[in-house]
Order: sequence, then structure tokens, then C-alpha cells
Amino acid sequence: MPARTPSEMRGSEDGVVITGISGRLPESENIEEFRRHLINGDDMVTDDDRRWTPGLNGLPTRSGKLKDLSKFDATFFGVHPKQANSMDPQLRMLLEVTYEAIVDAGVNPQDVRGTKTGVFIGCSASESHEVWTFDMEKIVGYEMTGCTRSMFANRLSFFFDFKGWSSSPLFGCVSSSIPVVQG
Repeated sequence: MPARTPSEMRGSEDGVVITGISGRLPESENIEEFRRHLINGDDMVTDDDRRWTPGLNGLPTRSGKLKDLSKFDATFFGVHPKQANSMDPQLRMLLEVTYEAIVDAGVNPQDVRGTKTGVFIGCSASESHEVWTFDMEKIVGYEMTGCTRSMFANRLSFFFDFKGWSSSPLFGCVSSSIPVVQG
């Protein structure tokens, strides 16, 4: 059966699944690059100190790390530059990979705007939240909405104008976002 557009799905009693994929993985900007590394047998676990000093506080000396956490098109995602600078990199990447997954599914992100789409993600640790909200005297508000894990799903719903349920229970891994379109 060919994919239906969101307007064709409205009023339908069938369940709908968006089958797109995207991700940021060790030494890989996207799923395709990760696949190439796997096929080539590349070691994507390193002992460099890009994120943490190897062995710091009992961390393993080798770990898988993302290439670059600094890239983010704040204007595209409608994020004020001050907020983008204090936004958890996990949330920035969550916006990017969700957009990419919708496109990968063959759906124009504009076509799902205003639909009854639910966003359900799991999130656990946030180094940024702990660092940027440590000194309550210096908080100006951007840190709270950009780093508070319970807001991650809401940020996705806001950007895509989803009208369904939006939830970020505090467990699991933030990279597991699952937009669900309901007819």
C-alpha cells in the first residue's frame, strides 16, 4: 500500500506509523556514515579527551563520542540565540534527528503541522542541566526551558505544531524519540 499523506489519514480508523530513522552515533553525523563505519570495521570507540578526560571519576578510558555537539541551526528551529547557547545539546540534536526521521519516512514536515501527533521520548541524565542551573542566582530562564528534560517532548511539539499528547518521562535515553501520528 502506498504511503498516505496526513490529509488522507484524517478521519481514518487505521493506525499510522512513521517509519523514518535518523541519529547521531559515535564518530558518525548520521545513520549512513555509521553504516559505512560498521561495514568498514572502523573502531568508533576512542580514548581521546574530546568530552571527558579518559578515566575521570571512574569513567572508562575508551568511549563512543559524537563528532561535534556545537552545530545547530537555531534560526531554522525557531530558537532564540540566547536560548540556543544554553540549550542542552541533546535537545538540539533531538530536534534535528526528529526532523530528519520525518523526512526519511517520506513525509514533508509541513504536512504534519497541526496534526494530532503525539511525542513520547525517554530521557535521563543531562550534564547541561546540572551545570547551567547550578548557580540559581545566575539563571535567566533560558536554561530552565532548554535543559529541563521534561520539556524536551514539548519543544518538539511546539516546533512541529503537534496537537497530540507530549510526554518526557525521566528514564531511558533521550535519543529515542518516537513521533506518533494519529488520524
